[in-house]
Amino acid sequence: MRISRSNLLFLSFFAGGIVLPTAILSFLSVRNIQNEAFLAQKNFSESVATFREECESTISKEQSKIFQEVKSASLYLYEQPHSLLDFGNATQFKTVNGIEAMFLYNNGTLIYPDISSKHFSKTSDYSNSIASPFEKMLFREEVNTAMPQPANLTRSARQLRFSFDSIDDQIQNILGLVRIAYKTKDYDEALRLLNILEEHPHQQGYLHSDLTRSVNLLHFEILVAQKKHKEAEDYTIAVLNQFLQSENIENLPSAKFFFETAFTQILSFENLSQEKREAFWNLRENFNRQLGYMDIFFSNKDIVQALLNKETTSKSGIDIMSDNKSTFIKMSYPILSGDQVVLAKVNIDEYRERMRSKLKTSAQGWKNIPYSITEGSDKTLILGHVSDSSAVMAQIILDKVISWNLTLYEKGLSEIKKETRKRMFLMYGLLSFSLITVLLGSIVMFRFLTQEHKLLAMKANFLSSISHELKTPLTSIKMFAEMMARGRVQKVEKVQEYSGLIGKEATRLENLIGAILNYTRMEHGKGGFHWEKLDFSACVQKVFDNVEDIGVEKGLLFHTKLEPNLFVIGDYTALYSLVQNLIENAIKYTNAPGDITITVAPDEDRVVFSVADTGIGIPSSEQKNIFNDFYRVGDEMTRSTKGSGLGLAIVKRVAETHKATISLTSKPGKGSTFTVRFKKAE
Repeated sequence: MRISRSNLLFLSFFAGGIVLPTAILSFLSVRNIQNEAFLAQKNFSESVATFREECESTISKEQSKIFQEVKSASLYLYEQPHSLLDFGNATQFKTVNGIEAMFLYNNGTLIYPDISSKHFSKTSDYSNSIASPFEKMLFREEVNTAMPQPANLTRSARQLRFSFDSIDDQIQNILGLVRIAYKTKDYDEALRLLNILEEHPHQQGYLHSDLTRSVNLLHFEILVAQKKHKEAEDYTIAVLNQFLQSENIENLPSAKFFFETAFTQILSFENLSQEKREAFWNLRENFNRQLGYMDIFFSNKDIVQALLNKETTSKSGIDIMSDNKSTFIKMSYPILSGDQVVLAKVNIDEYRERMRSKLKTSAQGWKNIPYSITEGSDKTLILGHVSDSSAVMAQIILDKVISWNLTLYEKGLSEIKKETRKRMFLMYGLLSFSLITVLLGSIVMFRFLTQEHKLLAMKANFLSSISHELKTPLTSIKMFAEMMARGRVQKVEKVQEYSGLIGKEATRLENLIGAILNYTRMEHGKGGFHWEKLDFSACVQKVFDNVEDIGVEKGLLFHTKLEPNLFVIGDYTALYSLVQNLIENAIKYTNAPGDITITVAPDEDRVVFSVADTGIGIPSSEQKNIFNDFYRVGDEMTRSTKGSGLGLAIVKRVAETHKATISLTSKPGKGSTFTVRFKKAE
């Protein structure tokens, strides 16, 4: 047997990597046993120092990355137009993982979000307010004028109209009239009633503090229901302008809900132009971001103002401040230019997970270092293990943003000696293992080289076959396609003939690629299978229906004996592939005139599937190899049948995965019979 250069190198490595280290380890283990404890303690101290530096460096690098991401995002916001309606492409804004909101200042003035700096106030509470006599009188007149006629209302609505005992009842029940008009699709009447509410905002507040946006939303939905999309768009923009120009912006959650709902529904309009669609998309994204930032700004005014007034003491231009509920980062010169200042609210959960992920990755290579990373005064454990018995070597503040502390613990001398003894036992064990490997390695190496030689031969055989199989249909397809493309084929009959040939060759190529993909799928084992209870006879019948024409054209005679309702548990695609490969092989290796018999029958607790042919048969010397990967009987250049050498390998893998047995009976010139026995499903 010829030994390749790579195998020779492997043999050299085996000799030099096992025999020689065995002798060296035997000599050095005796000399180093006295110094092992000292070396282990020294290595531990050095490792602790390196681990600490790596943790600090990991946090510092990730924080710098966050600061740079905030800087990039703030530069984008600085460059945007101040008018919300003039905003550009919203997708250009990159959110920062770990940061919840950003506030931009220039010369001490808040410039983003600009709506929060211009007009904002606490939500007014009208729940206990009382309308003035003039407002009640005005509202009574408006209601009576806008009241629907009884003929247009349901019986309950008419009763509701005449049950008003007081002005308060009229105010409270006008919403009921709006709902009745809306449900009965009397949209004009509903819009008239809504206009009364929109023209008298104080009366709205008298009813409910959130009624303004509810009225706006109902008005918008009525316009959409009437298919007045252009009016719905104009109405939404008008409400937005009114919202932005208002002296006081109230009820932020309800306003956010209205605009989010309206913008989203407008974007669903089919007749919306591309230009308008992009405009409303950008408006929704930027406006929602501003409203969200605005809410956070108002909720944290005290800490924002305190951090803004604080003089920056850090040379890096970064300051951090926290209260009981929030943590903010202040960025200024020199990380930003001039008088620009950015305040960023930290999303503690995202920030913590981001830092934890980086530290966990860094700490994976330091399993021998006893450490703990805790958060806050309650010392919540983030990573590592808190030791109650070991003395503390060092304790440092790792991250001021989330108050992380790194604690490093000492290792006792007894523990180090214990590890030393383990190491020495490992060395002696390695020595013993090396000796055994030297004795058995030669036998294993010889078998390995023999198997590798066979595998390489089969792979070379497979590559030769697959190259030829892929090239042949591709050449035919290319030739016929070029002839048709260049106009050399004028007759319709020839075009149809060549089109048929192209389709036939494409199908052949598809089947070959399918075999390779099926083989790859089988490599993943059971994980790539979908298990179900299925009728195996139905599966065989479907395969037979698809391939019968091939055998009939070849002049073969089929005999099928398929008993129905024989169920197995398996993957339909894999079983289909098994049946298809066996039947196609029978057709491929049986010459006309010839017979093929396909049987599915019960046998106690088994379902027996067999394919018998009167083909060329398989020599007994080849039968043990035909289920191997890439194996094909004969030589690639001389055999007449085409194939990849994967069909029976797939059959074997499917059978093994389904815990089925497969057997072969064959004689050259007499034919072959493949039999697969599956366990019958309950």
